[in-house]
Amino acid sequence: MKSLMFVAPGKLRFDDVDEPILLEATDALVRPLAATTCDLDHHVIADKTPFSGFGPFPLGHECVGTVVAVGEACTDFSVGDVVGVAWHIACGTCEQCRIGHPARCLIHGDSQYGLPVNGLWGGTFSELIRVPFADYNLALLPRGVDPVHLASIGDNLALGWESVMPTVEGIDEPRVAVFGGTGSIGLYCVDVAVNLAGARTVYYDDDPTRMAVAETLGAEVEDIHGKREKDFHLAVDASADPERLRKALVSVIPEGHVNSVGIYFQDVPLPMLSLYQRGVHFHNGKGQARPSMTPTLDAVAAGRLHPQVVTSGIYGWDELPGVLTSENAGHKPIFVLES
Repeated sequence: MKSLMFVAPGKLRFDDVDEPILLEATDALVRPLAATTCDLDHHVIADKTPFSGFGPFPLGHECVGTVVAVGEACTDFSVGDVVGVAWHIACGTCEQCRIGHPARCLIHGDSQYGLPVNGLWGGTFSELIRVPFADYNLALLPRGVDPVHLASIGDNLALGWESVMPTVEGIDEPRVAVFGGTGSIGLYCVDVAVNLAGARTVYYDDDPTRMAVAETLGAEVEDIHGKREKDFHLAVDASADPERLRKALVSVIPEGHVNSVGIYFQDVPLPMLSLYQRGVHFHNGKGQARPSMTPTLDAVAAGRLHPQVVTSGIYGWDELPGVLTSENAGHKPIFVLES
């Protein structure tokens, strides 16, 4: 089969590789219907991460697909099911998985598709992928919803729910700020904040395309370089930019929350005295994915979330190398693998 490989910054290619097989009774094999980039993938391709020097390796960790085979101990899914695939490799039964932290799985912690971290598990820009512990790591897609626009459910789309809903739950008339910059995650957060949380939501950025999407989703849109309010219950840093992170940190009310989904590969200075004086709750870390996939899918099925608005383009599978190495890849390109 063919698998998209990251070779070097700005260079991708399809390689012929062996098809995965069922290795454990809890495995499933999934053929992608549609796959997309995590915001991180664009940074890898552009030589902005330490991973950019580790090629070649299979790329991609976000997809939806069709189950084509299951192990005898995989009881929740059957051949033909259309599913979302979590980005992480997690057992689903260890202490961390049981408390909703599969990204911290005690058996396979840090393991994932699409990056050479704690083993090679293939990439979701492949014609077939093996899903270990499939009963845990797969989520059945709702009927009647176009699966193409759900391609990000295993990471960025679910991270939008995770970054907003648990924090603002129980707050009357919540106020949310989203600081954009990485690509799609901030826009998924906007959709959740506006249309699930019912929050007054302000989106800060300087990219006209992303700002237009945020406005379509119902956010107020402001230039990141202009004046900012400082009375939000929650600020989401979806920028991976130290200066924007700083702006997010000083934008919340006393005892407010800042959830950062940006990945910082270098140490950055923090306004610690200001954080201390106001009592800011700051969280940065990997999205947990699987626990958030189900409520996100439920909200999409109910018509309350709108991932199709965030999709920046739909392409054929063979267009992957050209689109992703171009200057106009878009913030959320989705690639469809024909059956």
